[in-house]
Amino acid sequence: MQTRTPMILIKEQASFTELVDNQEGIILDLDNLHYYTLNSTGVFLWKWMRYEKQSSVESLSAAMADAFNIGSDLAELDASSFLDDLFGNGLITFTDATIDAAPADSISPRNSVCLPAYETPHLKLSNALTQVTLSGSSTIATAAIATGGGL
Repeated sequence: MQTRTPMILIKEQASFTELVDNQEGIILDLDNLHYYTLNSTGVFLWKWMRYEKQSSVESLSAAMADAFNIGSDLAELDASSFLDDLFGNGLITFTDATIDAAPADSISPRNSVCLPAYETPHLKLSNALTQVTLSGSSTIATAAIATGGGL
């Protein structure tokens, strides 16, 4: 079945690193050197968008509901809010495209790793690399980057 739905496109200059087995992740926007931290649910959604060629709000919501065993209404609300945050920070865009729509019950997460308990997906901005602190860890950025040094 073909349907017209907004498809999610990840910014090419967004570099992602997963930390602590799906518990936390970071995104570095290579255009402005801003860091963003993601909680475990945010990591799940980001990875889904990276590996699925036809990601949409509907496919993300269905995958999240299935993976975390939560209601479809909560999944859609939280996925939409998370995507709004990503879009507002310039990390994703949307494009109208015709995609093959799969029924929600046929979508399952591609990651066989045991996921942690559900929490609302969260994106946290750090204004510069020198300000990045992950929960339970020390600052990971260096002063060289703040002075204009490269990566």
